[in-house]
Amino acid sequence: MSGKVLLTGISGFVAKHVAIELLNSGFEVLGTVRNKNSIDQTKKTLEENNVSTDKLSFIELDLLRDDGWNEAAKGCKYIIHVASPFPLKVSNDRESLTPAAKDGTLRVLNAGINADVEHIVKTSSIVCMYRKPNRKNPYTFGENDWTDLEWNKTTDYFVSKTRAEIAAWELMESKGIKNKLTCINPGFVLGNFLNEKSCTSMEYVKQLLQGKYPAAPKFSVMISHVKDIAKAHVLSLNNKKAEGRRLIVGSGVRSILELSKIMAENIPSHAKKLPKKELPNFMVKLISYVDSSAKNLVPDLGLRMQTDSTYAEEILEMKFIEPEISVIDAAKSVIKLNLA
Repeated sequence: MSGKVLLTGISGFVAKHVAIELLNSGFEVLGTVRNKNSIDQTKKTLEENNVSTDKLSFIELDLLRDDGWNEAAKGCKYIIHVASPFPLKVSNDRESLTPAAKDGTLRVLNAGINADVEHIVKTSSIVCMYRKPNRKNPYTFGENDWTDLEWNKTTDYFVSKTRAEIAAWELMESKGIKNKLTCINPGFVLGNFLNEKSCTSMEYVKQLLQGKYPAAPKFSVMISHVKDIAKAHVLSLNNKKAEGRRLIVGSGVRSILELSKIMAENIPSHAKKLPKKELPNFMVKLISYVDSSAKNLVPDLGLRMQTDSTYAEEILEMKFIEPEISVIDAAKSVIKLNLA
């Protein structure tokens, strides 16, 4: 495969893996960064993973500003839009992350439309699909489901990702080019953290390994390996079956306690610090008043999600990595980076 790809947010956890997949597949990559100070570290990380950066270049662009996006997209065959805010803490303002997520998405997509790129792949999330009131237990969701934006328990990250994906589909449909868009919808992203740059996924793994949680919240989520996500983005660029689709990328659902047990069994050096029992729901709700990061868990406490991602495996012609490997890779990379 060949051609130039505009890759947004290249210094982020997922986007670095996408960059590796693109460069190893023969693409030319123009990576966007919000701050040019992150360029050297990103390039160094890729080279340390035996990736040639001969076809890699960078450009400083801001999702909150119009400047430069049209120029960056010119000459690109594809766009992969990964950049989107995912802070650990939850804001009381449910719309606090929407400008960067939704408006940023529209800036990137409009630049792609103006440049007449062949295909756009957007990183979305299953958080756009499953948050709604009155769910059964276990509850099921799929490609045609949407998070309820009117529900007051839908927190800022869920709101921003959902508004961004809805806006993306509405824009492409309004132009009659829905088939030029594919959304990749992963669950909780784990796998190899390539450098010390913090991200929310890393923070959760670090806190578990460091013993911050004496007991685990009764929270379950689909696990996605970052390598699968990267591969799915690249395989969607020139795939007729992926056109106009929302692809759920991930394998099994695991609870936080199950993830902790997997880590304890495979990393005995940290076994004593990992939680061995579950926390009552009311305790997590109380903690959420002090630690806002727990607010993202509260609406789903005690619920078990179910989804079938085999259709995405068939479209992409790949088999997704098991959750056990995803969490072991994540934990071992945190320890290798001396972060736990």
